[in-house]
Amino acid sequence: MKPLLKDNARILVVDDDRTMRLLLRHALARDGYEVEEANDGVQALAQFEKCEPDIVLMDGAMPALDGFAACASLQRLPGGSETPVLMITGLNDDASVERAFASGATDYITKPVNWAVLRQRVRRMVNERRAERHVNFLAYHDSLTGLPNRTLFVERLEQSIARARRSDLQTAVMFMDLDGFKHINDTLGHDIGDLLLKAVSDRLTSCLRESDTVARLGGDEFTAIVNDVASEGQIGAAARRVLAEMTAPIVLNGREVFVGASIGIAVFPDDGRDVRTLLRSADMAMYRAKESGRNNYQFYTPDMGDRALVRMSLESSVRRALDRQEFTIFYQPIVDLKSGQLGSLEALVRWQHPELGLVSPADFIPLAEETGLIIPLGEWILKHVCGRIRQWFDAGIHPPRVAINLSSRQLGERELVDTVAKTLERNRLPPSALTFELTENTVMENFESSVDMLHQLREFGVGLAIDDFGTGYSSLSYLTRLPVDILKIDRAFVMNVPGNAEHNAIVEAVIALARSLNFQTIAEGVEEDAQVRYLRSLGCDSVQGFLCGKPASYEDTLVILQARGQLIAA
Repeated sequence: MKPLLKDNARILVVDDDRTMRLLLRHALARDGYEVEEANDGVQALAQFEKCEPDIVLMDGAMPALDGFAACASLQRLPGGSETPVLMITGLNDDASVERAFASGATDYITKPVNWAVLRQRVRRMVNERRAERHVNFLAYHDSLTGLPNRTLFVERLEQSIARARRSDLQTAVMFMDLDGFKHINDTLGHDIGDLLLKAVSDRLTSCLRESDTVARLGGDEFTAIVNDVASEGQIGAAARRVLAEMTAPIVLNGREVFVGASIGIAVFPDDGRDVRTLLRSADMAMYRAKESGRNNYQFYTPDMGDRALVRMSLESSVRRALDRQEFTIFYQPIVDLKSGQLGSLEALVRWQHPELGLVSPADFIPLAEETGLIIPLGEWILKHVCGRIRQWFDAGIHPPRVAINLSSRQLGERELVDTVAKTLERNRLPPSALTFELTENTVMENFESSVDMLHQLREFGVGLAIDDFGTGYSSLSYLTRLPVDILKIDRAFVMNVPGNAEHNAIVEAVIALARSLNFQTIAEGVEEDAQVRYLRSLGCDSVQGFLCGKPASYEDTLVILQARGQLIAA
């Protein structure tokens, strides 16, 4: 589709009379139009394809090919049926007028020309054409970037597939999702996010050919059609150009930002013979690229379809599991190193699948986060845990604080504090009954909003802990801004102490850092007495792991609470 009309619209004047052409050129140039000329109908058709005029002024009576026949032929050229034609002729009988409109003319004016009328007719046609072009542009293009939207992309892909069917060449679809865009958008604001999307669209267009199509489907999703592909290597080269272009910093309002791209590629006809299948295959490949570390490209393979079916089945099962209350909570002891006794508990969700048995959270939590099911699941966990704590109180047991894990999706919910408050109030529990655990990466996904939410939770009175510390960003600058109480040292470091000098140094540094910031420390993954002795010597506050106790059911945890004995040697 041609771009929107400029103020100096281009007009093709077709007349076999040279003097008339000069008069028309002079009149139109005074109003700022660009003028192209043709001296007969045959030349008019050639000029039309060459200069792509916005409107055509066509003489009726001409040798070789008259204006009526030329106008009819014009309708069959690309863009011809959309281009207004003003017929200018000395023929003013009814039959000629009817013939003009039957051949596709938009308007009709007779000679000798009334120049004031001509100028008004032309101005009206130009304005109408501009309005029509604008409406069509909005219907087929993304309003932010100016790239083709989904509708136009689908049309172009259908055309590419049809052309590929007639040749021995292939057509490839690249499905691109920006890595890190959400963090930039949330941190720097939507205005910067919009500038980033515009800059990305310019870069994508610059590193692909004019014969290819780059489109924005919405959000931070872009697609591209790579036409007339002879080999997989050619497609891979195009994807590498895109990735290389995306790695360079983008300067927005004087600030450098970095964003990558995960690219999935599907090729016609091997990966799909229609638009819908090709897009689905490319989308699956894009998700594989994200799973493979992001900022890379992956070609579609048949096993991705199998994985997608398994994923869809699992997602449906998770939804049903919520309705059928198939989830349960296990509790793992966290032991105070000074006393060797129970200090707190961590609530860990498990899925009691009717056919598969007990399903690990590693198999369903990531899917729940991705699909948004983590929100209702998280609310169920909160209500269930608070209900159990209330039962322990009612049984005459004073339970320790219980820790619940929070995902980034939950942390982004505005109603989180209100939900927590109402749940605690409903179960007649103080805020001090709970601690919320978050990973470093969870906090950093939307740092500023996360800090604000954590302050609200802290002011409300619940405890806050950073889980798996050391495996994420581990930046002192961000840690000093977080209103947390506890650092949990990741098991990846704890499992190798005291035998690994490098991990010894890391654990020692984390404990010293926590002490300087008045944080408590919990070492995860403790399974040996030697680890306990070493951690105690460093001043670690608590430990968690199989040596202290495996995750246990509510009933088994009740026994531990009633006994209140030593779980490890003091």
